[in-house]
Amino acid sequence: MRARRGVLLLPLCLLLASCATVSGAGRSTADSRVDALLARMTLAEKVGQMTLISVSALRGTCQGGQIAPLNASCLQSELAGAHVGAVLSGGGESPPDNTPVAWAQMTNQIQRYALAHNRLHIPILYGVDAVHGHNNVLGATIFPHNIGLAATWDPALARQVAAATASDVRATGIHWVYAPVSDIARDLRWGRYYETFGEDPFLASQMVAATVRGFEGTNFSTGVSATAKHYVGYSGAQRGLDRTNATLPLRTLQQTYLPSFAAAVHASVGTVMADSGAVNGVPVHASSYLLTDILRRQLGFGGVVVTDWQDIESLYDRYHLATSYNDAIRLAINAGVDMSMVPDNGVDFAHRVMALVRAGKIPQSRIDDAVRRILTLKERLGLFAHPDVNAASANAAVLGAHRALARRAADESMVLLKNQGAVLPLHGVRTILVAGEAATNVAEQMGGWTIGWQGVPSGVSPPAVTVLQGIKAAAGSASVVDETDPARAAAAARHAGVAVVVLGERPGAEGPADTETAELPADQTAVAQAVEATGTPTVVVILAGRPLLIAPLIQKASAVLMAWLPGTEGGDAVADVLFGRVNPSGRLPVTWPRQIGQVPLTYDQLPNTSADPDAVYHPLFPFGAGLSYGVYTTNGLQAAAHGRSVTVSVSVGNAGSMAGDAVVPIYGRADAAPVLVPDKLLIGFARVHLNPNQTKSVTLHLSLQPLAVVTGDVNGSGPPRIVPGPYTIMAGTEQVNVTVH
Repeated sequence: MRARRGVLLLPLCLLLASCATVSGAGRSTADSRVDALLARMTLAEKVGQMTLISVSALRGTCQGGQIAPLNASCLQSELAGAHVGAVLSGGGESPPDNTPVAWAQMTNQIQRYALAHNRLHIPILYGVDAVHGHNNVLGATIFPHNIGLAATWDPALARQVAAATASDVRATGIHWVYAPVSDIARDLRWGRYYETFGEDPFLASQMVAATVRGFEGTNFSTGVSATAKHYVGYSGAQRGLDRTNATLPLRTLQQTYLPSFAAAVHASVGTVMADSGAVNGVPVHASSYLLTDILRRQLGFGGVVVTDWQDIESLYDRYHLATSYNDAIRLAINAGVDMSMVPDNGVDFAHRVMALVRAGKIPQSRIDDAVRRILTLKERLGLFAHPDVNAASANAAVLGAHRALARRAADESMVLLKNQGAVLPLHGVRTILVAGEAATNVAEQMGGWTIGWQGVPSGVSPPAVTVLQGIKAAAGSASVVDETDPARAAAAARHAGVAVVVLGERPGAEGPADTETAELPADQTAVAQAVEATGTPTVVVILAGRPLLIAPLIQKASAVLMAWLPGTEGGDAVADVLFGRVNPSGRLPVTWPRQIGQVPLTYDQLPNTSADPDAVYHPLFPFGAGLSYGVYTTNGLQAAAHGRSVTVSVSVGNAGSMAGDAVVPIYGRADAAPVLVPDKLLIGFARVHLNPNQTKSVTLHLSLQPLAVVTGDVNGSGPPRIVPGPYTIMAGTEQVNVTVH
């Protein structure tokens, strides 16, 4: 396929190295129903389907930011008058009584009003940010955030977590989730770092695809539509500032940022949310190159493209790309946007779109394409047949559900980074000091997007096991003392056999969570320093959504456990690892820098000619780091290339006395390429369960596509391709050479 603007487009199957023949047998019955419905619709009804409003526009005084009962006049104006076809609850936009049954009653009321007040009886598509469980709903089980799930290196687990979330969401009458975040973590200063699956495109792609399949299920009508967001380059913004321009060479865009979105498309994701920021000076939601040439033609996406919060208007009043709001709408829809998150005035947006169509500034065909995709999504979700839900069963379906899965996910996410003198697992200790306010702070354990947008609101207490509670429950006959004051904590530490200092990052989301330092609050630093100064063996537990730059505290600690943002069962999971009920298996999905001057720092650095090899990559903890209670070995590496793939075999052994899961990464490198390539890139991995003194042989059939390079000169104008020649395959400390013909 020839590209526009001089860039060759690559078919999706080549990006994923899994081409398949697509049948041209004809359109399905569902397609025919959608076509018949579309043919009956007026322009006003079509434009209404392209309009996504906040639930706040339907209640109180019909303005944003209100938690109030639904208002009949608001419903009439937006749903009946403007034919609005989609509604969302943003972070914190719950019903007045934040229970599952109240959510189901609210969505049912909206759905039934819409069906009764539009002549074609088209159901509402209701969306919600369910990014780590049904996280707006008080009492719903909260799973670890994506960064913690990525630390499990367990796509099957991610799929189970997404399926459990979909079950909760569907029980409350909601059919669409704005997840998974498919961005790549490149700069820990960025406030949404914890929402990603880490820095590596291959690992992130595996987790994204698994999550999409978990949300949508084998039968789409029993799951929910997933959303790959934020397409594309959102996390590459300058200085880690949210919603700002990302300057990205096309080679970097193709090799680093696109693969996870390609994986989502290959997994049949229903919707894609456009990046609120800009790439190379062009806002993504106004870029026909990104939304049409790349997303539609190159990746083959056939679903719905939706904007983020009020993004079309920002083309006019923030980015000044358009001369008016109407001009902004024209730019976005013609570029490839199917649905606009308005969110407070669907009536105004719909009127403007209709005026633009009548003036010939937006083609009728562009409207029809968008609406056909939206109706197809609703058909796939089974909304025409089953638009509402049994509200009476919602509480039983959601409250307290999936706690065992949440604990397993939190257990697997724990990354043991240091264990000097084998201070862990704890045993034979008579007195344990638990220090730090994070040990009892549920908000810091949950992170952002929990009940509220910026995290758990003041005065709200979601059910959860705190770290202190988890330690007390696991301590047996040992005495547990807790302190938050530095002086009292130090005094208690002198009489304790071990001190557990729990440090937490203040919760936040988007811009408010951006940081320039990635440091701890001063009061928490003071507690940690006071306890460590006593000389008592100190275990530092970190609750955070990114590596914190606290190298002096980490270096002085006896043991360090990165717990991420582990959710409802986080306290028990921390205790599981501390007391040896779980052999830690988590591995870093990101690089942990030593200090802020190294940021951004990722493992896939390009080679350099510096005399100092540490000048490029010298982190505190590298990508993939993580300890267990014992030693895992890998040996006997063998590899054979077959076209664009390679078969890798390796023996994995457990030399320890405790059963556990070994994570075995497989890396590769093109030994000669027309452009610079990293010294190693992840091309596959396996989790292997091993009993003490057990050895297993692992064989993996892996695509070499992660090692493809975008050819061309500095403009990166060529297609990604696997270059024939010598390659090195690596596992553990071993490496072997293969030749690709």
